[in-house]
Amino acid sequence: MDIISLIIGFAIGVVVVGLALEIGIKKTSHLPPASKHTKSWNISEITNPRIMAEYLSDVELPKDSKIIVKKYKSKEMLEGLDVKEHSGIRGNYILGEDRALILAGPIKNNELGFWTVEKEIVQKLNQDFNEMWAEGSRMEQEEKKEP
Repeated sequence: MDIISLIIGFAIGVVVVGLALEIGIKKTSHLPPASKHTKSWNISEITNPRIMAEYLSDVELPKDSKIIVKKYKSKEMLEGLDVKEHSGIRGNYILGEDRALILAGPIKNNELGFWTVEKEIVQKLNQDFNEMWAEGSRMEQEEKKEP
């Protein structure tokens, strides 16, 4: 009888410890999301923005922006800014020091986007921006319109 009680007690103890560990791990591993979607965003939310645009439409561009663009709506909106052109751009995003806004379509007001602070994604986008910036050419004097 003592051996059966010992085995039953041991089994109950293992189950209780397992449940306690499972509950404890779930409570401590709850991290805030690293990304969130948005329809309402503003470039001014990012200090010293670096903008990569496959197509740049009507948006307010801060004077401290660094922009690399494939196509744009009007050249006047880019005057006085640090702008380069690159024909190989595929995608639209705005980078900050520790976060990025990745847009589902062209850079224009009310475009659906995703904010992310995932370090690996932000580093990769910065790397891509820097490569495109190094390969890009300064803005030409003639106006380039959308096709």
